[in-house]
Amino acid sequence: MGDEHQTVLLSILGTLLSALVIFVITIAVSGGVSTTLFRSYVLPLFMSAFTLAIFWSILFARHKGKLPFLKEETEPPKDEKGPAPQKSGA
Repeated sequence: MGDEHQTVLLSILGTLLSALVIFVITIAVSGGVSTTLFRSYVLPLFMSAFTLAIFWSILFARHKGKLPFLKEETEPPKDEKGPAPQKSGA
């Protein structure tokens, strides 16, 4: 899979969007900006998006070949022996 970094980027955008929606909902519910609600509901989502951003940067660097110790396995290892020839019985 060479496009994992794109999937993680979509996860980051989804997490940030949900944090924004929950922030707006907490403002509507509390009638203003509540630090308690922000710390309880919104801040963990921002922390999750930050963690996903670090993960995305590692995946993107691996995809670009900047991290050779995390090289992607592109082909399965080849077996020295080919498949056994089949005998045709008549």
